[in-house]
Amino acid sequence: MNEQVLRTIVELLAMIVKVDGVGEGERESIEKFFRENLNDAAVRNYLRVFDGYLETATATREAAFNLCTAINQELSLKQKIVILLRLIELVLADRRFSPAEEELMRAVCEAFNISDERYQNLKEFVTAGDLYALDSSCILVVDDLHHEGLKVKHYHKGHLGGKLGILRLPDVEMYLLRIFHYTGDMFLNGELLHTQYVYPLTNGSVVRSEKSEPLYFSEIVGNFRRTEYKPRVTFTARDIDYYFKGGKQGLHRIHIAEESGKLVALMGASGSGKSTLLNVLNGNLKPAHGKVTVNGADVHAQRERVTGVIGYVPQDDLLMEDLTVYQNLYYAAKLCFSQQTEPETGELVSRTLASLGLGETAHLKVGNVLEKTISGGQRKRLNIGLELLRQPSVLFLDEPTSGLSSRDSENILDLLRELAMMGKLIFVVIHQPSSDLFKMFDRLVVLDMGGYQVYYGDPVEAVVYFKSLANQINKEMGSCLSCGNVNSEQVFNILESKLIDEYGHPTTARRVSPQTWYDHFRQKIRLPDPLPSLEQPENSLRIPSRWNQFKIFVARDVRAKWHNTQYLVINLLQAPLLAFVLAYVARYYKTDELTEQGTYTLAGNLNVPSFIFMSLIVALFMGLTISAEEIIRDARILKREAFLNLSRHSYLSSKIFILFSFSAFQALVYTLVSNWIVGIEGMTLTYWAVYFACFCFANMLGLNISATFKSVITIYILIPVLLIPQLVLGGIVIEFDQINPQINRHDEVPLVGDLMASRWAFEALAVSQYKDNRFERQFYRLDKQLANASFKRDYLIPTLSSKLADCLAAGDSVGDSAGSGANPGKDRLVRNLNLLRSEIRKEMVAVPGIRLAAVEKLQTGQFDFAVSEQATDYLRNLRAHYVRVYNQASRLRDGAVSRIIAAKGLAAFQAEKERFQNESVLNLVTNRGVEARIVEYRGRLIQKINPVYLDPTNILHPLDFRAHFFAPTKYFLGYHVPTLYFNLGILWLMSLLLYVTLYFNVFRKLLGMRLRRGKN
Repeated sequence: MNEQVLRTIVELLAMIVKVDGVGEGERESIEKFFRENLNDAAVRNYLRVFDGYLETATATREAAFNLCTAINQELSLKQKIVILLRLIELVLADRRFSPAEEELMRAVCEAFNISDERYQNLKEFVTAGDLYALDSSCILVVDDLHHEGLKVKHYHKGHLGGKLGILRLPDVEMYLLRIFHYTGDMFLNGELLHTQYVYPLTNGSVVRSEKSEPLYFSEIVGNFRRTEYKPRVTFTARDIDYYFKGGKQGLHRIHIAEESGKLVALMGASGSGKSTLLNVLNGNLKPAHGKVTVNGADVHAQRERVTGVIGYVPQDDLLMEDLTVYQNLYYAAKLCFSQQTEPETGELVSRTLASLGLGETAHLKVGNVLEKTISGGQRKRLNIGLELLRQPSVLFLDEPTSGLSSRDSENILDLLRELAMMGKLIFVVIHQPSSDLFKMFDRLVVLDMGGYQVYYGDPVEAVVYFKSLANQINKEMGSCLSCGNVNSEQVFNILESKLIDEYGHPTTARRVSPQTWYDHFRQKIRLPDPLPSLEQPENSLRIPSRWNQFKIFVARDVRAKWHNTQYLVINLLQAPLLAFVLAYVARYYKTDELTEQGTYTLAGNLNVPSFIFMSLIVALFMGLTISAEEIIRDARILKREAFLNLSRHSYLSSKIFILFSFSAFQALVYTLVSNWIVGIEGMTLTYWAVYFACFCFANMLGLNISATFKSVITIYILIPVLLIPQLVLGGIVIEFDQINPQINRHDEVPLVGDLMASRWAFEALAVSQYKDNRFERQFYRLDKQLANASFKRDYLIPTLSSKLADCLAAGDSVGDSAGSGANPGKDRLVRNLNLLRSEIRKEMVAVPGIRLAAVEKLQTGQFDFAVSEQATDYLRNLRAHYVRVYNQASRLRDGAVSRIIAAKGLAAFQAEKERFQNESVLNLVTNRGVEARIVEYRGRLIQKINPVYLDPTNILHPLDFRAHFFAPTKYFLGYHVPTLYFNLGILWLMSLLLYVTLYFNVFRKLLGMRLRRGKN
C-alpha cells in the first residue's frame, strides 16, 4: 500500500483508540500492526504520526466512514479484512466493546463493503473463549485431544501442547490463526505466538512447538477442504524403477503418495530425472518396477479407467499457432465434450478464458517465436487452459514457469494454487523458484543425480532437513526470520557441495554421493500413506464419435491454414506459376531463320514428352512439400491429445481429406494452365486424373516421412532423395532398354521401375496422349492391326525362318562332330528349336486356322529335314495370313481417311492431325528410333518396336500384370485393362499401402529398430 493509504489507516486507528483512550494494550496492538507492514525505522516514525493524529482526530461515525471510503478502492478485500481484524483487536485491548466503538466499527464495515455476517464471524472468533461451543464449518480446532460430536472441524496433532483455532473465509480463501492456550512456546514462521492476537496464514506457513511435529499450511487447508473433494482422489507411486533404452537406470525406488487438493513440486538438478519421473507418473513411460495408481487403478495397465482423469502440460507449447486463443480452446472443448451444444461450448471456453485472465487476448492469433502476438506468460496459461477445459483430477506440468518473468511465473502458480484449492492434485516440475513461489507448494519431492529420491515433505522444511544433515549453523531456520523468505537454492548447494583439496580449491568430487543422500532419506523421512479411495475418479469427458472427430479435425485444420496467409498464398500460386514456367519453356516451334517467325502446333512440339514427365515430377514435388510438415507440426498437439485416446484414423483421415482436396484444386489449376499453353486439347480430365493421383501419392509419402522423423530439416533433406529416383527411373531420363543390364528386362519394365509412381503416371499419360487423342482414336484399332501384322510379316517370321535354317545347319554340324567333347552347335540347335517351338505355339493360339502338326518334333532327336520342310511351309502360310491382315487393315484405314477428307476437306484433316497428335509422343510410344526391332531374350523373341500396339502376351498367372513399357493394356484377372485405368489403379493402390504404413507407423518402427540395432 502507498504512504497516503497508510497514513489514512493510522488516522483511523487513532480515531478508534480515542473513543476510550490509549492504554498499554492499545499501543502494543498498534505497534504490532506497524511491524507487520514496516521496518523498525518506519515503525518509530509512524508511531509519532499516530500520536499526532491522536491529538486532532474526531471519533465520529461520519469521520470513520469518510476515511474508509477514501481508501476503499486502494485496498484488496484481504487487506480490508486484516485492517478490520486489527481494529477489532484494538477495541478489545481493554477487553470490552463500547457502543461508540461498535458504531465506529460498523461504519468501517459499511465503507469497506464488508457484510455484517463476516464482521460478526471475525468478532466472534477474536472474542471466543471456547471454540468447541461454536457452530461453524469455517472453524478448525487443532489440539492433541480426541473429541466426538463437535460442531466445528477438528484435527488431532499429537503432543501439540496447546490449542489452536483457525478461521477460514472461503470466498477469499483466507485463513486466520489464533492460539488459545499452550504449555510452551509456539512459533509461526519463526515469530512467537501470543494469545491476544490473530495471525493471517499465508502459503508455506509453518506452526512449530517444542514438543510436536510442525503444523503445515497444507495440513490446515486439507482439513478444511477434504470433505469438499467429490470424489476424493488418491495417487500413489510405490517403489518406481525406470531404465532408459541403453540400460542405464533413470529412477531408483521412488515413492509418492498424495491426495486431492495438493500442489506438489518436483525439483532436482538438470539430469536428475524430473521429467522422466513426471512421464512415468502420468503414464507416458512405463516403469520397470513398481506401480502407479489413481484410486486403485493402474495408470499403465488400466488406461481405460483413468482416461480423462490425468492431464499433462509439457514444457513445450502445445498450441496451434495459426489459430486464435479462443479457437485453440474451442476445438479442444469440441474434442472433449460431444454432449455439449454450441452455446454450451462457447460458454465453457469464455469461462475458461476469464479464469485464465485471457479474455482480452481471446481473438488474437497465438503466433510463434518469429511472430509473437501473445506473451510467454499468456502462452503458458493457454497451455494449462487446454487441460483445464476437461477438468482432470490429476494434472502434471513440466516446468510451466520456464522462461517467464517473475510476475508471469507468480500468475501461473497462483492459478495452479487455486486449482489445488478446488480439489485437483497437481504435480509441477519447477526449477529455481523464488521464495514466494516455493512457499505456494504443499509438498516437495527432491531428486538427486541418477534419479535418487532424497526428500519428500513440506517445502520449507526441506531447507531445515538438509541443513541439519549437513550440520550447518542455524539449521533449525528454514526461512529468514525478518523477511520470511526461503532460499530453495540452499537445498541444492548442500546436495552438490564439492570436496576441497589441500589448497582450498573445490574439486569435481561431491562431498556426499546421491546414494548416501538416498540412504538418509529412507532412514529419516516418514513416507505418507493416505487412506486409499477406490471410487471412480470424476471424468466429464464425452469423446465424439469417429465421424464427429473427423469433422472437428477438418474444421480445425482448415481454419488454421486459412489464418496462415503465407501458406495460402504460396500454395495457391505455386501450381499456376510452375505450370506457366514449365509449359512456356516447353512450347517449342520452328521459326524461319530470316524472319524469326513461325506457327506453333502441338504436332511439331518436340518437348511434349519431356513436358509431360516434368509435369509429373512437379506434381510429386508439390504433393510432398504441402504434406511433409503436416504431422510433425502437430506432434506436440498429438502428444497432448494422446490422453484423450482419440481416433488415429479420424485424425489421419482429416489430414488426407484436406490434402487431397487441396491437391485436387492444384492439379486442376496446373492442368488448365499448362495444357492451354502447350495446346493439349480434349484431355483435361485424363491429365487431371493422373496429376491428381500423383499429388495424392506424394501427399501420402509426405505424411509418412512427417510421421517417421522428428526434424523438419531431415524431412526437407529427404524430399530430393525421394524425388531423384522418381526422376531417374520414370522411363524417360534413362530409358529402360538402356538401364544397367543387371536390373534390366527386355520383356517388361524392370522391377525397380515398377516401384516408381512416376513410371506408372508417365506411361499412362504418354499412351493416352497418343491413342486417346481426338485424331488417333479414329484409327488406333486399324493402326494396331497394321503395326502387329507388319511386325509379324517383316520381323518375326523372317527371324523364325532364319532360326529354322540355322537349325538345319546346326543339325548337320552336330552329326559331323558326334563323339567329340564340347559341342557348341548342339547347344545352339537346342536353343533355337526351343525358341521355334515356343513361338510357333503362341502363333497357333493367335491364328488357330493355320497349324503345324509337327510342332512337338521341334526338338533334338526328332528334328529332321521333313520337320524343317513342314515348318517352312507353316511359316510361309503364316506370312501370307499376315499379309492379308495388313492389306485389309490398310484398305479400311485408307477408306476411313478418305471419308473424313471428303467430309471435312484435306486441309481440315491435316489441321486436326497437327492440333491433336504430337509426333514426339508418337515416336516415343512406337519406339521408331530403336535399332534392334526384335531381340532374343530368355528363349523368346521380344518385340521392341511399336510397344503401344502390343498387348501383354507372356502371362504366367491371373495376377501377372507386369508388361513392357507403353503397353496399351495390362492383363489382370482375365481382362485386358486399358493402361490409363490400370495405372491409375496402381497409383491409388500405392497411396492405400502408404496409408497402411502411416496408420501403423511402420517406417518409424523400422527406423527405431534399425537405430537400436546400430547402438547394440
